[in-house]
Order: sequence, then structure tokens, then C-alpha cells
Amino acid sequence: MGERRKSREIALQMLFSFDLGQQSGKTIKKDFQKLLESHPDKKEFAEHPEITAFALELVEGTIAELAKIDKAIKNRLKNWDFERLANVDKNILRVASYELLFREDIPAPVTINEAIEIAKSFSGEEAGKFINGILDNIKKDIKIKKKERAV
Repeated sequence: MGERRKSREIALQMLFSFDLGQQSGKTIKKDFQKLLESHPDKKEFAEHPEITAFALELVEGTIAELAKIDKAIKNRLKNWDFERLANVDKNILRVASYELLFREDIPAPVTINEAIEIAKSFSGEEAGKFINGILDNIKKDIKIKKKERAV
């Protein structure tokens, strides 16, 4: 597994806790450190600080842009209520949407593929298909908006 995948998984765990109210946005760095200290891979994180650095970027960025991210996801849900999404699926979508909407340095296909693989591991095969559909629509909307701005 790649370092960035590990980073995304850590970000997912952190946002999952945040969503359940176990972490607060105000103490995110402190809460993040607690998570890392108790994580089974903490030795690897010490040897590869870039893993945790990218994870923290994802967590802080996602929380900072949460209203825009949630709106983008809600706009793509058909016949489904955002509040009914499984917490893990919602937060996989949030991290990936943050990357799609605010991180131009990460190619959209990489973001979507990573989200699908993480969904398969943390949620299930069907979740991967669902995640793919939502993120693909967000990606298409971004392309449309970029073309409109260019005109």
C-alpha cells in the first residue's frame, strides 16, 4: 500500500471521529496526535513523516471546506438523504471531494480510484460503486465549470 493511501486512511479515521463528535475542529492537531500515538502503524509513521503530514493536510482542508464539500455531495445524491449516508462512506466522499475541488495537484482519476479502494476496504464492494458514481459526477461538474470560466 502506498504512503498516500495510508494518509487517506488516517484522514478517514480522523474525520470519522470528528463526525461522531469525538473530536473537535478546534483541537484537531492535538486529536490527530492522539490518534497517531494509538495507531498500530505508529512506528511506520515515525519513519515516514510525509504520511502523517499529508493526512493532516487532508483533515484540516476537509474541515475548513466542509460546507462546500457537503453541498457538492448533496447535489449529486439522487433519491437519498445525506444524513442517511453511512458515516464511513460520507467521510470517504468528503476526503475525495476535498481533493477534487481544492487540490489541483492530485489528478482526479487517482483521487477517485483511491476512494473506491478505500471504500472496498472500509465499507464494502457496493460502496465502491456508489462512491465512484458520486465522485465521477463531481469531477464532471468541475470540468464543466472550468470550461465556462475559460469562455
